[in-house]
Amino acid sequence: MAPDTHLYSTRNLLPSFAILILVLLTCVQCSNALTAGTSTAKSIGQSTNAIRLGIGRTTRTSRRQQTRRMEGGRARSQNKAQFVYPGLMRLDSLGLRQLQVMASDENIKSDPMGKTIVVTGAGGRTGSKLCLELENLDLGIKELRCVVHSFRGERKLQKLQKLFNTYIADIYRNPENLAGAMEGADTLVILTSAMPKIKKRSIAKLGLAKLFRRKLGRPSFRYKQTPEQVDWIGQKNQIDMAKEAGVKHVVLVSSMGGTDPNNSLNKIGDGNILLWKRKAEQYLINSGLKYTIIHPGGLTDSKTGVSMIPIAGVDDELLARNQRSISRADLVDIVGNAIFEESAIGKSFDVIASEEIRDDDYDWGGFFNNLSHCDYSTPDVEEVLAAQKAVKA
Repeated sequence: MAPDTHLYSTRNLLPSFAILILVLLTCVQCSNALTAGTSTAKSIGQSTNAIRLGIGRTTRTSRRQQTRRMEGGRARSQNKAQFVYPGLMRLDSLGLRQLQVMASDENIKSDPMGKTIVVTGAGGRTGSKLCLELENLDLGIKELRCVVHSFRGERKLQKLQKLFNTYIADIYRNPENLAGAMEGADTLVILTSAMPKIKKRSIAKLGLAKLFRRKLGRPSFRYKQTPEQVDWIGQKNQIDMAKEAGVKHVVLVSSMGGTDPNNSLNKIGDGNILLWKRKAEQYLINSGLKYTIIHPGGLTDSKTGVSMIPIAGVDDELLARNQRSISRADLVDIVGNAIFEESAIGKSFDVIASEEIRDDDYDWGGFFNNLSHCDYSTPDVEEVLAAQKAVKA
C-alpha cells in the first residue's frame, strides 16, 4: 500500500508544480516587460528633455565627432560674410531654437565679437539652455565658461555638450574658486538662485487632511542654501570677483515682485528671496560696473517652439496682467541679446511674453533703447529686513 499511496500523492502534486512553473514564467515575462518599459521611459524622458533644451536629437557622439562638427560649422561660416551684430535672429533649420548674430560694417566698431563670457548657474534649466545655444552657434565668442555649483551640475551639463568648459564653484562657501573663470572675462551672466524644496512631511499632512476632509493648508518648503546665502552673499561675491577681475559687463537675471515685501514668494521657506535678490541688484548698480538687470515673469518651458514678442515694464506693473509669464527660450533670447547689445547696458526692467509671435528680424536694439529703469527707492530693503528680524526676536 505504501507505493500506491506515494504514487497517489505524487499525482496530486503535479498540478501544483505546473502552476508554480506558470507563475515563475509569468514573473520572468513581467520582469522583461518592466525592463523594456523602463528603457522606453528613459528614452522618452531623454527625448523630452532634449526637445525642451532645443537639442533636437538624443544620439550620443564622441568628442572627436563633436569637434569635427563644430570645426566644420566654423569653417563653413568663415566662407560666408562675417556677421557681428545688430540683433540675434532665430533659426529653425534643424528644428532647433537657435541664435545667430547679424551684423553690418557700421557695428564692427563696437567690437562685440571675441568676448569671453562667464555664465554662473549653468547647471539650471535656463543656464544650461543659454550655454547650449552660445556654445553651439557661431557667434564669434572667444570663450564660454560655464560655472556650476557641484559635480552633479557638471555631469548634467556634460550630458548636453561634452565640449563645455566648466568650472565648479560654491558661490557662497568657496567664491575664490570663481577666480579662474573670471580671469580675462568680458561679460558675466548671473543665473544663480536659491531653490526651495518641498518638505515631504507637509505633503503627508495634506494627504491626511484631504482624506479626512479637513481644511487643507499649504505645503511647507525648505532651502538647502538660503536666499540670503545664495541670492545676496553669493551674488555679491560674484560681483566683487567680477570687479576685481576687470569684467566689463554684468547681466543679472533676477525676478519680478521685488517691490512688494509681502509677495508670496518671500514667504516660501520664510526665505524673503525677492528681498535678497533686490539687495543684490542694488549692490550691482552701486558697484560701478556696467550692468543689465532682467526681471522675468514666471518661467515656463515652451512646447510650441514659437517665439513671442517681449513686453517690458518697470516696478512690477506687469503683475497686474492676467498673463505674466515668459518661456525660458524667450528669456535666453533676451539675455543673449543683452550680452551683445550696447543699448542694454544700464537698464533694469521687467519682462513677460506677449501673445504676438516674434519675427526673425525683430528689432532688439529698439527694444532695449525704449526701456525705462526700475525705481529702487522703495521699498527700503534694509529697513524691511531689520523690521522682520526684530519681530522674530
